[in-house]
Amino acid sequence: MHKNKIKFEPSYYIVTLLAILTGYFNQYIVFAISILLHECGHLLMASFFKWELDELKFFAFGGQMRFKGELNKANKEDLLISSAGVMVNLMLLSIFLYFAQLEVSGIQLKWINSFIWAQCFIIVFNLIPLPPLDGSRILGDILSCFFPYRYSLRIICYFNIVFISFIVLLTILYDFRQFYLILGFLFYSTVKFNQNAQYLFQRFLLHKKMYRNVDLPRKITILCDDSWEDKIYRGYLNMFQFNERFHDELTWLQLKFRENNKVIIDVKIKSD
Repeated sequence: MHKNKIKFEPSYYIVTLLAILTGYFNQYIVFAISILLHECGHLLMASFFKWELDELKFFAFGGQMRFKGELNKANKEDLLISSAGVMVNLMLLSIFLYFAQLEVSGIQLKWINSFIWAQCFIIVFNLIPLPPLDGSRILGDILSCFFPYRYSLRIICYFNIVFISFIVLLTILYDFRQFYLILGFLFYSTVKFNQNAQYLFQRFLLHKKMYRNVDLPRKITILCDDSWEDKIYRGYLNMFQFNERFHDELTWLQLKFRENNKVIIDVKIKSD
């Protein structure tokens, strides 16, 4: 893996420094190893489907990957890759639970319990359906099987507002002060995702144009007075029926990019 593809966000260094200064370095090592193995699960599954890694970022609470042409891949592949990290943590949890039943020394049991707790936290945390966590991506993969991508994004945005509001209310009512930092991170990420949803849709169209994928299953959509952009699906090779004629998605994409070249370039810059 090329080193330029791996980046560490400032929040990663801040949390590392805080762990050293506050005496929680051992617990930090446990979480760092667990998160690294979690990301390896994503990478291994992506390698199985021959996805090419574009960027891997590590931040305070985990990692985030971006793959070339990821928005024009099969939903099933994306779903399996998104779930692979949690599957690794589930396997690790099973292994450490087994070792916990054996006769081990107090120090060994302490480390085993730390790894058990870390796996449980990472599994639950990553399955929260809020960006940029795996749960949000899994939700998007499922919605993309049933709704056009633009509507899927709208559903996710509305869901994000309701769910983050519920978590904020729950945290305030029960005074979960230990989760304020995590809540702040989720709140910021959710607001940022909702603000950039339209740019994400334009990035999806760019991936459709730039990374052709003829192996995707076909989906035929009848257009009446609808915009084709409102009817295009992610994870499918779209065919549009209009005035009793069929048009491939590439025809409409080429027309869009040719007529709105400057706008598309601007959107690409904003979405990266």
